[in-house]
Amino acid sequence: MWERYNNMGQNAMAQGKQADAEVQFRLAIKEAETMDAKDPKLANSLNNLANCLRHQGKFPEAEENYKRAIEVRQKALGPLHKDLIGIYDNYAKLLRATGREAEAKKMELHAQAIFAKN
Repeated sequence: MWERYNNMGQNAMAQGKQADAEVQFRLAIKEAETMDAKDPKLANSLNNLANCLRHQGKFPEAEENYKRAIEVRQKALGPLHKDLIGIYDNYAKLLRATGREAEAKKMELHAQAIFAKN
């Protein structure tokens, strides 16, 4: 079911149907929360939802989901795993969109440091 919800969310995003995508990503999160903590699906779903919320201008909730995605991914794979790079880059976009340029730059530098170590 997770894959179905996630794919439907991605398709809705591609069609510009952000509200529909949000519903599907929330369902994907609900499914992923029942899986093993090391399974990447929860962090992926949180990141997808955060991107969707960012596109809708729901910045505070998007930020909460980026932070949770980072926390989940770090807990499962460690703080320097390459799978964190995309989440950090997306979070930087949110920070930049909310006028927090210095924080965005820090996030990007952190992503670059992880990339360099991998």
